[in-house]
Amino acid sequence: MYGKLIRLKRLFRDGRALIAALDHGRRHGPIRGIEDLGATLKTIVEAGVDAVMMTPAMIQRYWETAADAFIVARIDGTGTVKSLDESDDRLISTVRRAVASGADAVSLMLYPGSVNEQALWEKLAKTVEEAEQLGVPVMAEVVPKPPVFKNKYSRDAVAYGSRIAAELGADIVKTLYTEDFEKVVAAVPAPIVVLGGAKTETPLDTLTMVEKAVKAGAAGAAIGRNIFQHESPAGMVKALMDIIHRGASAEDAYRRHLAEK
Repeated sequence: MYGKLIRLKRLFRDGRALIAALDHGRRHGPIRGIEDLGATLKTIVEAGVDAVMMTPAMIQRYWETAADAFIVARIDGTGTVKSLDESDDRLISTVRRAVASGADAVSLMLYPGSVNEQALWEKLAKTVEEAEQLGVPVMAEVVPKPPVFKNKYSRDAVAYGSRIAAELGADIVKTLYTEDFEKVVAAVPAPIVVLGGAKTETPLDTLTMVEKAVKAGAAGAAIGRNIFQHESPAGMVKALMDIIHRGASAEDAYRRHLAEK
């Protein structure tokens, strides 16, 4: 129990955190920005990010760089963009292997409303049980899906999946920002970090979304493509850290770290 509490305190040192999601290779292959994962990881860690998320295999390959941040291991990943069903996301690692690789926490995908919903909740519950024995926090990434949820950004859909994840033992919930986000936060007894999703049109869009989420009670953000596919990943990290930890506005953070860069 104390191991989990210590790890969560290290991640949320002031109650908030920025996690750089660098686990996209297990789902998309070598997409732009992470073709050379080692170089991208080095840039992001040196910019001062709180945590990074990678698969156990990539943690093992780049452990010397990753060691300077809190490490979240992505331990599922069979639902690739080329598979017949992206929501069929099964385990690729045990919690024990992730911890042996150097992970401080583990993360799983959940797709409420998909045809695989029951199996995914079972995956979460079993992982929570294993992680509890090792003192490791579990982050549940909740993304509502068809056929039940036509609009994955619906507040009811996001609140539904996020609350069930917490009920099954998730220590952190990563999910979509939606309208009336404060109502989602109030309904979920676990810290929520907002995900970045697809690449936005401008970096200010991402910064503004994170600013709104934090003001609504989010415990931070877990951002991938909107960091590593930006022309200045380090600038994005610094801007997001200003918003999350220092209460900067999106516009101020943009001007300070990204304007004319």
